[in-house]
Parts: sequence; C-alpha cells; structure tokens
Amino acid sequence: MTLEDEGTNPSPHPSAEAPDPRQGPAAASSEASACRDDLGGSPAGGHEHSEDLRCAYHPGRSTLVRCSECGKPLCPDCMVFAAVGIKCRECARVPRSARVTLTADRWAKAIGAGLGAGTAVGFAYYYLLGSVGFFLFVFFVAAGIGYLVGEAVVHASGHYRGRETAAIAVVSTLWAFILPPLLASLIRFGASWNVVVFSVSSRGIINWVIMAIAAYLAYSRNR
Repeated sequence: MTLEDEGTNPSPHPSAEAPDPRQGPAAASSEASACRDDLGGSPAGGHEHSEDLRCAYHPGRSTLVRCSECGKPLCPDCMVFAAVGIKCRECARVPRSARVTLTADRWAKAIGAGLGAGTAVGFAYYYLLGSVGFFLFVFFVAAGIGYLVGEAVVHASGHYRGRETAAIAVVSTLWAFILPPLLASLIRFGASWNVVVFSVSSRGIINWVIMAIAAYLAYSRNR
C-alpha cells in the first residue's frame, strides 16, 4: 500500500464530517437545529414560552409572583408580606388568636387585670350611685363597666380573643357589681348567708338587667 492510497482511503463515517468553515455560522446553526430535531426536543433545561401570569385581582397586570399559600398570581399592589412569604389578601387575613397563644403567664395577667379593673370600676360605680342616686346616665355608666373590663382583659392577654378570655371578662364584670355591696354589707351587718343574699338582691331587678348588659359587652370584646 502506498502513501497515496492511504490519503485517498474514504472515512468509515461519512455522515460525521464537520461543517465546512467557509459556509459561516449559519450553516453550523442549522446543523445544530437539525440535531435537536432529530433528538426530538429542545436543549435540556430550555423553555419555548415563558408563562404569562395575570394578577388575580387586576387581570390587566402581568406578574411573576404567586401567593405562597394558594398560588394566586399577585401584582405588587396585591402582595401582603407575611413572615413565611408573600400572600394574597384572603390567605393573609388570619384571626389574631391563630397567632397569639394564651400562655400561663397571659392567663394570670388576664385574670389579674380583669379582677383589678372590675374592683376599681365597681367601687367607683357604687360610689357614684350612692352619691347621686340612680338616673339614666348611671345606667350607661354601669353598662360601660363591661366594656372597660373587657378591654383590660384583651390588653393583658396580649390581644388574644377566645372563650377563655371571654369567660374571664364576664366573671370580672360580675365581680365589679357584686363585690362592693357585698363588702359593705359584711362590714355593716357581719358575715352571714342572709347578708350575702341581701347585698346581691337589694338593688332589685334593674341591677340584674344592668349586670347582664355589662357582662355581654365584656364578652363581646373578647370574641
């Protein structure tokens, strides 16, 4: 075999010939596209079209952000930045009690604040009642006792609202109406069951109506 024969020996793989450099980058690009078509798809990791998201509340606005909870597309005006990501308005609207825990410390503070506020406003109310007597304005003052006691319990519990704090507020409101006359009767007449009954019932049915209204206001402030 001569050197001339070796130089003219055909390649075993004619289809693997490299593109002619003289044809320029267009030829190389077309051949690369043909290879991808032969393989049946686009290059790994490629996307033919980016997803066109529209805000769930403003369909005319494009966005790339979704709610981390439900997946709604959100524009910047509709994003609510939460501790665990961006949320929509509905998912971010969580009751405060779901985030606040009524710990033993808050239990104690709520009870102390409720009874303390009930004692203070209760004595003030009965002092006012004994000084000027009963009239329409006193009725609203008495009803406001429930509101004030309810607010004291809410703040002391760290703004927790639930059945536990509502019960504390109701009991503290009743305490405000029962303690002052009971204590005054015990000091005046001594300790006996008749004195207790007299101190609670001496004001008549109107006092029970006022107590019920005040207790309801205290309950509603903690629900």
